[in-house]
Amino acid sequence: MADDDILPPPVHHKAPPTSDARIQQSWERCASAYHLDPSQGWIADVLSGAEFRQASGRSSLLLKSAMEEMRRLFDLVQGMGLMVLLADPDATILARCADETHLSVCRRLHLRKGAVWHESTAGTNGVGTCVKEKCPIFLGQGEHWRFCFSLLASYAVPVFDAQGHVAGALNLAAFNGNSTKPYAALLMDTLLQSGRRIEEQLFRTHYVGKKIVTLAPANGCSAPLVALNSDGEVIGATHASRVMMGWTESMIKDHPNLLSELETDCEISLQKAEESVVRSALAASHGNVAATARSLGISRATLYRKMKGLNIQ
Repeated sequence: MADDDILPPPVHHKAPPTSDARIQQSWERCASAYHLDPSQGWIADVLSGAEFRQASGRSSLLLKSAMEEMRRLFDLVQGMGLMVLLADPDATILARCADETHLSVCRRLHLRKGAVWHESTAGTNGVGTCVKEKCPIFLGQGEHWRFCFSLLASYAVPVFDAQGHVAGALNLAAFNGNSTKPYAALLMDTLLQSGRRIEEQLFRTHYVGKKIVTLAPANGCSAPLVALNSDGEVIGATHASRVMMGWTESMIKDHPNLLSELETDCEISLQKAEESVVRSALAASHGNVAATARSLGISRATLYRKMKGLNIQ
């Protein structure tokens, strides 16, 4: 082999200074599984017009539920130099809210509709890593895999559909990450709330006309909601509710009775969930105990007993 044919040594990318194991794991995937060179220039795969229409069609419910929330979120953060992105489960950008002064940077970094930001090609990034890990991700300056994104900061949360699956990701991107660092916790909390509102809209649209009950205060990127039929049986549950109750899809298809499920475990969290269910049902029935008992699928005597035990007047 001639000297000119000798391949250059691989670029070694120093691990980012972060305590987030998910980011470290993503960097390991970029190096070991995807074999991505962090110094190599990147041009995104961009869907054709027909391909984008198909992708948008598959995510039409997400787009319909998310657009108003995206605009509201953009109004909140616009003065901070942030843009708002919505992506589908394949990390393809479906919608964008950005200031006109940032459009040239968006073009250069391929932050546009139809651009595919899957982690396997773009490397560690907000949208791609978020849908891969199915959890909130914050990437500060220097935590994206590729050098060309080194100044970016990215806040991303998954959005779950009515069946508890990842429907996509909501992303706040800052072109100068250090400028948002003092407000990182506030921005992430705001983004989490936006993601939960979109999830709730998807859930209520899917179970329109059904009784929707909150099991506990919302925390994280999913709200613990369940949909009940007239017999008090669970016919739908959000991602958070499935995790909280240990429900699988097959278990939900069997329509478990919510209060019976809660009675099987005496943990404080489930006691609070049961109290939330009873109070929500009473409020929906305007305090009518008989109607509440019917909606929950239990007798009035059982409901009175539960109310007494939960100290509900």
